Amino acid sequence: MKDKRLAKISTFGSQITSVISVALVLLILGILAMALLASRSLSDDIRSNMGFVVKLAPDAADADINRVKSVVAATPGVAGFVFASPESILAAESELMGEDYARLLDENPFGAEFEIRMKPDYATGDSIAAVAARISADDAVVETVSESVVIDSVNSVLRRLSVVLLAIATALLVISFVLINNTVSLAVYSRRFIIHTMKLVGATGGFIRRPFVLAGLGTGAVAAAVAIILLACIRAYASTFDAAVGTVLPWSSMVMIFVAVTFAGVLICTAASAIATNRYLRADYDDMFK
Repeated sequence: MKDKRLAKISTFGSQITSVISVALVLLILGILAMALLASRSLSDDIRSNMGFVVKLAPDAADADINRVKSVVAATPGVAGFVFASPESILAAESELMGEDYARLLDENPFGAEFEIRMKPDYATGDSIAAVAARISADDAVVETVSESVVIDSVNSVLRRLSVVLLAIATALLVISFVLINNTVSLAVYSRRFIIHTMKLVGATGGFIRRPFVLAGLGTGAVAAAVAIILLACIRAYASTFDAAVGTVLPWSSMVMIFVAVTFAGVLICTAASAIATNRYLRADYDDMFK
């Protein structure tokens, strides 16, 4: 009776160990996925704020301003724009310099301006230059101002960061598979003599394999659930420190991560269980001691 109770405790302890080990690996993968999605959201936000300024002639009429506004709105790649009238620009300059230029000057030297924001996919130096060239073709436009060198530099940094994160993600995915495979294989190894005994009484490979595969599936599902709970706690705790976390990592993105973690946990554990069981199905009795 005592031996049976110890055997049950040993089996239960082995299952708990497997679940915890797999959950920790899935947690690391989930945290990396959160970092990838957050970096992608941040890069899109940075690119969406990139653009250039279109300056119109001081004597541009309302018809010229409306014409340029129509061209800007219809240009592919433009996410939006902010129009500044000559009067608002004069008032802003007066406030900045602390002088009332409207009282000192006979006429307003400033022309209307359009501050144009580009879509993330168009936020490159070449794309901005092409859009600026199309808009500046209008006679009312006197100048377009853009920081193409800075924009290309920012894009280069973002690309390098994405490559580094993807490389880390790939390496961790391989490592995770190896770690989970070893954990599940140890669980199957502890019951290798049961597999051999079932073979001796004539059980088919599918019959023997089924409970081990189902056990691996259950381990993966429970471990994924544990990892998801921890990831949700991390996300909620991080948002208490910085509200921007909710912007770069919304719960809709977290749901995608939860689904991916569940799929990875179930798939890897199930595959590892099937592979380990097949290995002992093909093994001889002497191999059970190796």
